[in-house]
Amino acid sequence: MRSEKSVKRLALFRRRRFRSVAVAAVLAGLITLLPGHELRSAAASDALPVPTSLKTATIHFAPEEGKVDNNRARMVELAGQAAGKGAKLIVLPEMATSGYSFFSRAEMSRAAEQVPGKSTEALGAVARQHRAYIAFGMPVYEPDTNRYYNSAVLLGPDGRIRGVYHKRNHLIESSYNASSFEQIPSFDTEYGRMALVICSDMFNSQFPRAAAVRGADILIAPANVGIDTDFVRVRTFENDFSMIVANRWGKGTKGTKPEVFTQNTFTVPSPFPYDFDLGSRSVIMTHDGKVLADVSGRSDQIGYGEIPVRASRTFPVERKPAMYSLLGQDTLEPYTQKQFHQPEPATFTAAAVDPGPSTTPWQAALDAAAKAASRAGSSGKKLRLIVFPAGYFPAPDTAGLAKLTSFATSNRTDLLLHYPATGTEVPKSTLIASTGQSYDYRRTHHKRGETLPKGRLSDDYLVIDRDYARLALMQDVDMMPPETAQVLARMGVDVVAMNSDWRDPVGSALWKSRTSDYLHIVSANKSGPEGIYLGGYKADPSFTEDEGTVIRDITTGDVRAKPSARFFDPTPLLKPCREEAHTC
Repeated sequence: MRSEKSVKRLALFRRRRFRSVAVAAVLAGLITLLPGHELRSAAASDALPVPTSLKTATIHFAPEEGKVDNNRARMVELAGQAAGKGAKLIVLPEMATSGYSFFSRAEMSRAAEQVPGKSTEALGAVARQHRAYIAFGMPVYEPDTNRYYNSAVLLGPDGRIRGVYHKRNHLIESSYNASSFEQIPSFDTEYGRMALVICSDMFNSQFPRAAAVRGADILIAPANVGIDTDFVRVRTFENDFSMIVANRWGKGTKGTKPEVFTQNTFTVPSPFPYDFDLGSRSVIMTHDGKVLADVSGRSDQIGYGEIPVRASRTFPVERKPAMYSLLGQDTLEPYTQKQFHQPEPATFTAAAVDPGPSTTPWQAALDAAAKAASRAGSSGKKLRLIVFPAGYFPAPDTAGLAKLTSFATSNRTDLLLHYPATGTEVPKSTLIASTGQSYDYRRTHHKRGETLPKGRLSDDYLVIDRDYARLALMQDVDMMPPETAQVLARMGVDVVAMNSDWRDPVGSALWKSRTSDYLHIVSANKSGPEGIYLGGYKADPSFTEDEGTVIRDITTGDVRAKPSARFFDPTPLLKPCREEAHTC
């Protein structure tokens, strides 16, 4: 075990980013200087004042499709304008040099560049002149492998290339975009560690999470997509990093499939013409969800914001990588999913019910359950699941449990209860099934600042096959880490029944985000609105929220074909936590 003195020495060594060792090696000719690895001596680094904030700029502009020279000139102009106003991190959209509407390798060959090349040199000159970091999207061609990539480039204050990232989560772009399996790149800077993703990578929570686990303080996301600020707030909340999204505006085409084609002219057209005006916004947001810039509209604009530079960062809920092992198993391969043997697809009615404050909570819960069943019945629906809020029942009560069990069996309705923590126990959920059986689930995750006996936390999730759905019992804190939803999806879960007691504006957006893993969520919230959030992107509206009682039909068939993040290596998410590296 290291002494306290040795740990401090090791931390100091890490903070200096191995600069003195690297400089010595370069001078001795032992290693080559990699592009984008800006080196300074340890003495020079220590002499520089530590910045307390980083002025950032998100550039919202419409590149002309295929007109690379024009786009490059406009990018240089806008980046120079942002740098002239003091921005030290400038982010431009996805495919900024070329526009986005490409549907074959042949089309891409007319717009792609090599790295380094004209665009990195032109933007590099701006970065060097103003001592700023510049990130932008561009199509990249690699002649050695004859492959094209939808890429993002980060330039350092010396104008040199710090790194290149190839987009992972691409669909129609697959007609030209080559597959890439590298880790999400991150870069140490005087403002903290920066990481790159592109556009739809943001929507698979694994990619931003991998960046956060690698220590990212700032996530840079060039994009061409409709988003809202609530979505960005979810990503900043769960990963405790700041985020800069640079989007475009304008229109594109849909492509045309040729009648006769070669490998290079093979085309995958879009089902509709691209419309980048739909929800397109460029956002700068801090780690705590403050919107510093929110730019949208049909004109070139620049949004600015001062991001705080922090000495450390952490996650709002402690990660437990040993619980996420299924992320490293291919259970979501289509043939495997067919063998999950879930209950038959069905539509059933569920309710999230908060009976409200009462001196007799067991009777209040019984009355509220009866009202919910009656309300469903009056609409010709059969209520199969009722979820109550976290902490509503102060402790198990023999008489109260007997009455609720009788209700469950006589009405063929499952009830999910919850008891708060005690001095020796963590919060516990209990499902009273309509068969008279009961199932207990104890909290698995620990929220920062809680004084729970960690040794009593459960080390695994609990999934139950009921006749109406494959059901996971869950508590709100356990659903906050994005890994949880991904693991539940890999077990074929249809519905998450969740006890909640959480008053936070991000809550509603967070649960909506979790449904992107093709899960339905039924949440009863003691401190906020009840909600039923539907996955599968088939229901409209996709969620219902209200105070007191929410009742809604749920169709399990809508979430049976679970998606999986493509070209993603989960290894960073599965490594044991290290507090000193802020990976927990």
